[in-house]
Amino acid sequence: MKFEHLLKVLLLALLLALGAWVANSTEWVAEDVPTPRQGEALTNELYATQQVVRQLGGKVVRPKELAAMPPRHATLMLSSWHWDLFPERERMLREWVKNGGHLVIGADMLYSERLEAWLPIRRIDDEDEDDEEEGGTAPESAKEAASVPASSAPPADKKRKTPACEEVIEPEGVAPAYGVRRAYKLCGGRGYPRIKMPAAVTWAVQAEWALKHQRGPDAVRVALGKGQVTVITSSKLFFNDHVLEGDNTLLAMAALQVHRGGEVWFVSEEARPPLLAWIWDQGWVAVLMGLLALAAALWRGAVRFGPLATPAMPGRRSMAEQVKGTARFLTHHGADALHAAQVRALDEAAQGRLHHYARLERSARAQAIAHATGLDADTLARALDRRLKRSDRELPPTLELLETARRSLNNPLSR
Repeated sequence: MKFEHLLKVLLLALLLALGAWVANSTEWVAEDVPTPRQGEALTNELYATQQVVRQLGGKVVRPKELAAMPPRHATLMLSSWHWDLFPERERMLREWVKNGGHLVIGADMLYSERLEAWLPIRRIDDEDEDDEEEGGTAPESAKEAASVPASSAPPADKKRKTPACEEVIEPEGVAPAYGVRRAYKLCGGRGYPRIKMPAAVTWAVQAEWALKHQRGPDAVRVALGKGQVTVITSSKLFFNDHVLEGDNTLLAMAALQVHRGGEVWFVSEEARPPLLAWIWDQGWVAVLMGLLALAAALWRGAVRFGPLATPAMPGRRSMAEQVKGTARFLTHHGADALHAAQVRALDEAAQGRLHHYARLERSARAQAIAHATGLDADTLARALDRRLKRSDRELPPTLELLETARRSLNNPLSR
């Protein structure tokens, strides 16, 4: 018993020592693990932005196509490349903006000739970019960045931890989005072409809101008639993975001008129903009639897989069965009935082989059968005559002649 107690004490001490070693040799750190996307967020890249709009009291509308324009004073974020599938949409969009609508697009949409024809903002091509670098516009932007209060700029250590975020500012002379001119952290990079204002226009004259980086403008909002147009260069500002990074949420809501009760339309696709679904929706009656007509035609012209009833297997009776059957028939019906049955069998065979056989007289029938079989016509005429009384010796040759004629008609090659 003492040895067992000693063994338990040693085992307990060993476990305690192992626990102490694990505690001293390991470090437990809490780590945030992003929750995987679920539901609508799997297919909608703008889901997070739309949720923020709803939380701020705005109304989100997601039409499948730009078939109709939003109401006046609403915001339309247009990112569908096929929005101008129909030419009249460009006219409708231009009139909607001039009548008070707010259009938000990425700088890549400026490649559309339909938009470029009436928008005051231009994209910077490679040639224009080289000219701007030679003109030395960067120092002016850097000067404005230096004039921003240090309290609004992100700490240096945080900037080193998030190299994908860059500092942008609201230029002087432009009304700030949130009342105080400040700097923002724009995360996610650009990806869209750079943009510029016309050479004869200054920020303070036409731009209603803007963001600038050392390389140039990142977002510009200009007035167009009674409405506005906002162009951004950050391709990932509104995406699920970036809208909550840095100050992207503030910048996204400022670009969309979200306010309580406002309506924001997101048009990112030009979806059309499948052709078959559209045909069914527009003309299901005609489709049903066509299918019924097709089914009737196929049923009428189809080849059957087999006969309606199982065909009887051909076979011959034995001689004994034939003799017994004939004797039984004679016993019950007599010789005249047997002769009549044989004549009827010959007539049925002749009607299927000889033209107008049923209309002929008995002598003419005998002539037709004799011509077809090579038998004697007079003998056939007497054999076909039912009125003659035949003895027991005369009946067998008569029946044999009639059967020979029938078989000859059914199988001409047997003659």
